[in-house]
Amino acid sequence: MERAIVATDLSEASDVLVEHLGFLKEFGVKSLLLLQCPDYQEIASEIYPYVSSIQNDAIEQQQRVLEKLGFEVEIRISIGNAKREINRIAEAEAFPLIVIGSQGRSLLGGAFLGGVAHEVMLNAQKPLLIVRLALNKEREFCVQGVSGEGVTNHILYATDFSQGAEATFNYLEELVAEGGVGKVTLFHVQDRSRIEPYLIERLGEFNRIDTERLEELKGRLEANGKCKGEVKLVYGDPHTEIIDEIYHGEATLVMLGTQGRSFFKELFAGSVSQFIARRSPIPVLLVPIPIERGEK
Repeated sequence: MERAIVATDLSEASDVLVEHLGFLKEFGVKSLLLLQCPDYQEIASEIYPYVSSIQNDAIEQQQRVLEKLGFEVEIRISIGNAKREINRIAEAEAFPLIVIGSQGRSLLGGAFLGGVAHEVMLNAQKPLLIVRLALNKEREFCVQGVSGEGVTNHILYATDFSQGAEATFNYLEELVAEGGVGKVTLFHVQDRSRIEPYLIERLGEFNRIDTERLEELKGRLEANGKCKGEVKLVYGDPHTEIIDEIYHGEATLVMLGTQGRSFFKELFAGSVSQFIARRSPIPVLLVPIPIERGEK
């Protein structure tokens, strides 16, 4: 995974995001496309020539920051709807990763690094890394969950064993192969709403089967000796249990599958991924699950 798109709107928040992207080397990234997508209404403004000059200076400054971090950087201004342009370019040019900032629960809000992050997530067909930004006590933007220990030092991989989850796990194996992953917690929630009340007597059976599944995945990750695996199986609501593990565990990155264009079709791969992306205090890596032939 040598290339990635970094979406920017040249705001103060995106300046802070760019300054903290050195960790992308842990993903094997060497070159970046720094992408700005002004909309047609902005371009049509009478003052756009003046604004454009300022924006050119701003994006070139972000380019210099990324180059100092050791990346090869191309800058591009692509006019159009930002959420569509980001995904279109990622697919058309086969970028293996999109990086975008989010202001946490304001993911549905109006700011670029909020609302656009949400819209990109709904339609992404390429892996999407969402980095959380927040305002500190001084009302200055800061990046959450990114420290000197590394973002991939401890990955929380949440799976429901649904169809297509193998593709998400394959992506995890690629990250482990890069050599920067120290530990992976393989996490599965026995969904209470699907088990109670009629299947509760089979919970022991389900636990045995799913523990064996998790242990098999752990074995695959540890086979090359590059990382340590841990298995966790819990009972409850997937939304609540995953967030609880993020807040009370030691993970530095959470990784889940998502359905992309079929986002709301699969409960786990849709609504849970969206819920976690909006609330996680650490970076979230969403990996699209391939859409089966015949699905829309």
